[in-house]
Amino acid sequence: MLRTIFLLIALLVLIAIGLVATGLINLNREGDGTLSVTTSDVKVGTTTTEVELPAVRMEDRKVEVPSVVIEGDGQEQANQQ
Repeated sequence: MLRTIFLLIALLVLIAIGLVATGLINLNREGDGTLSVTTSDVKVGTTTTEVELPAVRMEDRKVEVPSVVIEGDGQEQANQQ
């Protein structure tokens, strides 16, 4: 139980460090010793943008593939793809 609490506290500390490091939260110390916290605005949405997509097309080709021929006991088996 105690380990779980310490793990959650450590996780919250890591999240706070990440937010400060990325600049989403700014910690400012004033001249009189007070601490002010400012946060950045985050906007979530979608935009329409023109992008280039690769064209994929299917076609049949004849290519050489490896084959195995096993000879023995008077029987010949060929594995061709």
